[in-house]
Amino acid sequence: MSKTYLSNEQWEKANEVFPPVFWTPNGDVRFTSYFGGPQFASWLSSQLEEKLKAFPGFIECEPVILGSWSRGELCPISDIDILFCGPEGKVKDLTDRFHQAGLKVRYRVPKNPEDWTEGVESFDILSLWKAKPLSSEAASKLLLQQKRLWENKKQLRQSLIKDLLSERKQRASRYNSISNYLEPNLKYGPGGLRDIEQALQVYDLFSDKFQNPGHALSVLNYHKAYLLTLRQKLHLMGCGEVLVNTAQFDLAKFFNFKTHKDFMRDLERGLSRSHFYVNWIFQVASSSQKELQSTRELPFHKPTDLVEALKKYPNPLGQQKVRENLDRLLPEKVVQKNARWFGKVLQEMLNPKASKDFVVSVFESRLIDKILPAIRHLVGYVQHDQYHRYTADVHIMQACVMLKEIYQNPKALGPLGTLYKELTDDDWKILSWSALYHDLAKGMHSEDHSDLGVEILRKDFKKYGFNKKFTEEVAWMVKNHLELSIAAFRKNPKSKKTWEDLEKIGAKGGRLKRLAIFTVMDICATNPEAWNEWKGRLLRDLVEAMNAPSTQNYFSLKQSLQKKKFKGLEDLLADFDDFLLQSLSSPVLAQDLKKARESQESLNPLVFKKGKEIWVRFHSKKDQEGLLADYVQRLYSLGLGIRHASIQTLIGIGVYDWFQVSTSKNLQVIEKMLKNSQGVAKELPKVVYDQIEWVSIDDSEWILSFKGKDQVGFLSNATKALASTGLNIKSARVHTWGHQVNDIFILKTPKETPESLLTQIKEHL
Repeated sequence: MSKTYLSNEQWEKANEVFPPVFWTPNGDVRFTSYFGGPQFASWLSSQLEEKLKAFPGFIECEPVILGSWSRGELCPISDIDILFCGPEGKVKDLTDRFHQAGLKVRYRVPKNPEDWTEGVESFDILSLWKAKPLSSEAASKLLLQQKRLWENKKQLRQSLIKDLLSERKQRASRYNSISNYLEPNLKYGPGGLRDIEQALQVYDLFSDKFQNPGHALSVLNYHKAYLLTLRQKLHLMGCGEVLVNTAQFDLAKFFNFKTHKDFMRDLERGLSRSHFYVNWIFQVASSSQKELQSTRELPFHKPTDLVEALKKYPNPLGQQKVRENLDRLLPEKVVQKNARWFGKVLQEMLNPKASKDFVVSVFESRLIDKILPAIRHLVGYVQHDQYHRYTADVHIMQACVMLKEIYQNPKALGPLGTLYKELTDDDWKILSWSALYHDLAKGMHSEDHSDLGVEILRKDFKKYGFNKKFTEEVAWMVKNHLELSIAAFRKNPKSKKTWEDLEKIGAKGGRLKRLAIFTVMDICATNPEAWNEWKGRLLRDLVEAMNAPSTQNYFSLKQSLQKKKFKGLEDLLADFDDFLLQSLSSPVLAQDLKKARESQESLNPLVFKKGKEIWVRFHSKKDQEGLLADYVQRLYSLGLGIRHASIQTLIGIGVYDWFQVSTSKNLQVIEKMLKNSQGVAKELPKVVYDQIEWVSIDDSEWILSFKGKDQVGFLSNATKALASTGLNIKSARVHTWGHQVNDIFILKTPKETPESLLTQIKEHL
């Protein structure tokens, strides 16, 4: 135990004398006598004092103890802070012997014996208020210094509180992390021992500015005793200041909790309460008398006064006044009778245009516990993972705040910023209530918290008097609030299966847009560091894919085929060409596919007109070598130029190829020409290709690209060359853009080498 001042024998004794705790801590009941922290600190102090006094010359050095030792908060591995006001030579000799003995003591000697505050940090000045002398000479000198400090208290306290506020800000930034919620730092974390001690010191310095601080002080002293006991036990277990996960189980048993999660929830609740009252004390100390008087004169005669107070003073001053009057103005027996008013208050709080401070004040004042009772069980609830930064109730508060942030600053949406302009006032209202209710049922049961949340929502919204349509839209959001995140980040956002899963739950239109915005908000409110540009792009791409005409036509085609009781639907749609879905209407495709599926023979060519576009469909029950080349040759021979094509072979259907052709002929003429064109051939012109290259090559398929200027016979020559080479075409995509053509062929894996095949293809062109 190199970090401690205790010997091995003392360490063993410490474990024996540390009092067991038989009373489960509860932030609403403050009985410090049930915790052994102060008593154990006294025992440790006597051991340490006896050890130090055994060093010759210790008393002659006129020691004054500081820090946790002087405050009665000594722990087994606490730092030993001492100020020596005796002769410097003797102090140097003594501290050398401390070092030789392996005793680590943090000591200092006053730079100016007449003024111990000279050249020291503000925290060292504060430590003098509760310093304790261990010799009569030191007592006389300390008393003189404390008297001087007291006489200059009003001038001194302004600089001290400024330094304390700066230090708290730095600490808050440092401990605002997932790790601190999972494994709190009992000394330096929010609401921890450092916070509490500083608040008590500030109260001593500014006591003249406080009225009726008894409740706040008792809360802080209660949690101080509890955290001290917890820290002492943690040290005896061989740990430091951090309540590591491995220690939480043993500590839960020590404090008589059923599970370590119950223990951690209670601890987080306690830290939250301490943190609130610490903030309140600092706010009182740094506020003007005029502001203090204004908040003290706030009227609290009826429930509406609670809300008005928070609007006017959303800071800890107003929050504390609301806390003082909550139970009197909103006793439990009348809570149920105020449901309609609660709904109006919540709507006012959730309004995207309302201030973020108002939201925070409703939560911090615990008014939220009265107007939304279901949230009470979430206070202090920690989700033990590496993703959720905040306790569950704070996460909900952050979600409500984040919604306002996005409303006021669309750039926070990143790549999804384009959706902002598409949202209506109704969309924002649905989103705001979704933020409040989406995680309200977490930790209640092992069941899905989304379903339980919907049950709570429906009961509450009925009491609020909300209409059925609005209720169902918010209920849908609550039930499905995780679905888009799962689809974008855990599934393949480009997969039809992913789109189908979203389509099944109704994620389309306004719901899809709201769900996308909500997903951003929820991520940022869970852990701001988890939101980044990459996730933004994935979400945007998924939303765009869901809204794409081809996707909508895909769903429409599927619905049409389902109505026709089409067999083998999933296999058919798995490989269906997106371009064809985008180009032709679903009813036409559905009818034609059903006909092709049920026919025993190959269908005759079909000619279809969509707007100004003319499409020709070829069908063959059996695929065979050179079939595509034959179709292309027939169209070319009839003078029909091919602009786009969708080439595919479908399970249960066979070859199913569509060609968009350019022609001035009418449908009847083309149909007659196609019917009589079997076997008719026309010599192909010479075509110059700018580029012929392999796009990709793998074990399942090879993809070949033909690029060049638009020329008569471009596709015909390409398909003829492929057929002559004996290549088997799985599918193809043929596109003409202006004067440029790009024909892509997906081939079954051939046996030859890519270089050899490319040479053969070029020889046949």
